[in-house]
Amino acid sequence: MLGKEAICDLYGERRRHYQPVLAGMQRVKQSYEGNLVVNLPEVEGFSSPPVPNLLQQGVDQMGGRIASVIPEIDVLPYRASRTEERRASTASRVFGGWWAMDRLPLKMHLRARHLVGYGANATVLNWKDHRPCWTVRSPLNAYPAPDRRDQPIPRDIIFAYDHTVGQLRADGYGQAATIAAGADAQDSERLTLVEYLDAQQHALVVLAIDSWGNRRSAFLENSMHGLGVTPATYTERTGLETLTGQFDQMISMYEAQATLMALEILAVQKGIFPDTYLESRPGEVASFVDGPHDGRTGMVSVVQGGTIREINPQPGYLTNPTIDRLERNQRVTGGIPPEFGGEAGSNLRTGRRGDAVLSATIDMPIAFAQQLLADSLEAENEVGAFMSLVYDAESTRTLTKGLSASNRPVTYTPKVVFGGGKTSCSVSFPAAGSDINTLIVSLGQRVGLGLMSKRTAAKIDPYVDNPEFEHDTLLAEGLETAMLTGLQQQASSGQIPPDTLARIMRLVQTDKMELAEAVQKVQEEAQEQREAQEQTPPGADAALASLSGEPPPAIPGVGEGPGDLSQMLGSLRMAGAGMANTVGTRNAQGAVRV
Repeated sequence: MLGKEAICDLYGERRRHYQPVLAGMQRVKQSYEGNLVVNLPEVEGFSSPPVPNLLQQGVDQMGGRIASVIPEIDVLPYRASRTEERRASTASRVFGGWWAMDRLPLKMHLRARHLVGYGANATVLNWKDHRPCWTVRSPLNAYPAPDRRDQPIPRDIIFAYDHTVGQLRADGYGQAATIAAGADAQDSERLTLVEYLDAQQHALVVLAIDSWGNRRSAFLENSMHGLGVTPATYTERTGLETLTGQFDQMISMYEAQATLMALEILAVQKGIFPDTYLESRPGEVASFVDGPHDGRTGMVSVVQGGTIREINPQPGYLTNPTIDRLERNQRVTGGIPPEFGGEAGSNLRTGRRGDAVLSATIDMPIAFAQQLLADSLEAENEVGAFMSLVYDAESTRTLTKGLSASNRPVTYTPKVVFGGGKTSCSVSFPAAGSDINTLIVSLGQRVGLGLMSKRTAAKIDPYVDNPEFEHDTLLAEGLETAMLTGLQQQASSGQIPPDTLARIMRLVQTDKMELAEAVQKVQEEAQEQREAQEQTPPGADAALASLSGEPPPAIPGVGEGPGDLSQMLGSLRMAGAGMANTVGTRNAQGAVRV
């Protein structure tokens, strides 16, 4: 466990080691914010260089494209079993829930800007609200251990930033501020806070150095977190040997372009408002009666004994081509195509060729940055799993948010889900080097060629929040279309009665039910009507008809025409003849024997 003096000594060493790198980062920051000090000739009306800030445009565009795609989280099961697969799926959803609850996809835009602009990205993880929280730190204030540069988690890391004495007193650190700055320190006096993180210790030291070089320090916080891993990551965008930002080489060209542009503006101003000279005539001494006046004031200078001459300086004929060439050199060096500014290259004739040029310019830098960020996120997920096991192992927690493919609540217990800290977590971008627009096009092409299933494409597509829900919805929509087609065909052929069809139409049109619900409702009503008719006792219909004044139902076999009447009479005669043949003799008592 390091003491405060050891931490301050280590901070001094790291600061000297990273001084050249931090100086380059500072120039990038000033150029991005428009505060870069450029030795310009005096140009009235311009407080900053009057040239396009291509560095700002490149950082914003590249950072936005890198972070436009949300990476995928995969947790591999330890063995082939259904229980282990469910645990791995839950762990993946927990990581996604942490990201969503902490708004990490939004923070990724700042991390991507830091990576392409400064060439580095620094992040610290803290435990808050029963989950890990990501804090993006500026690489300008980060001093990681120089060794293990190929690993996202450093052996230790120091962050240094300024605070005023008043802020420390307001935060409850007045005693430490008094020790470092003295009892008579003003609230506006600035002190340096040095934060130290390693695999065991988290310390915060306030540091003050007077004009004589004397150093005073005090602990603000000092604790042992016990994670066994540094809760911070530092990712570098390295060149051949050292950390290099994508736009570091543009700044000198930017300064030259700004200087040349200022000189041209001055020449144009002098061409409109030329310099005047007073020449004496022979034998006379010229003098101003009124003046001399600046031509921009509109006042007339009055002279005697001489003449006023005007000199119109002309800019060099190569000035404008040189300015344009410097802009082109910046674009080529920083990989900033004109499309970033809403322009198209003058030598491009088709959209396909424009896409190919844009792809050749930005795809590889985007892929490199996305791979670095994915490696960092993978390590951060592992740190978050360690935190949950150390601080909240036995508790059962519920995350109410999730990322695209797992955007639903998940309940978990860290000790069960993370299995002793072995998460086997993998984070990867679906197609490294592609922004969101290119990704959507490539997904459609692969699905069309039969190289990828629609469910896999839906899982990768950032616009699809829940692939399972979208799959079920697509199936339901297809079946609904088939049902509507069948109903239309049956209605046209007369298989569906008009009143039934009208009932379905009213239920759907009044927004009371969906089509499937309306059809089911009408069928249930028809079934209930049939069951009611079957349960009606014989003769009940005729009695109800006589009470209601309606005619009784027709007798089977009896019609209304003359032919039907003759047939009925013939039937009666035949019945009478049959009765006569059955009549017998009377007995003694007068009874007839049949």
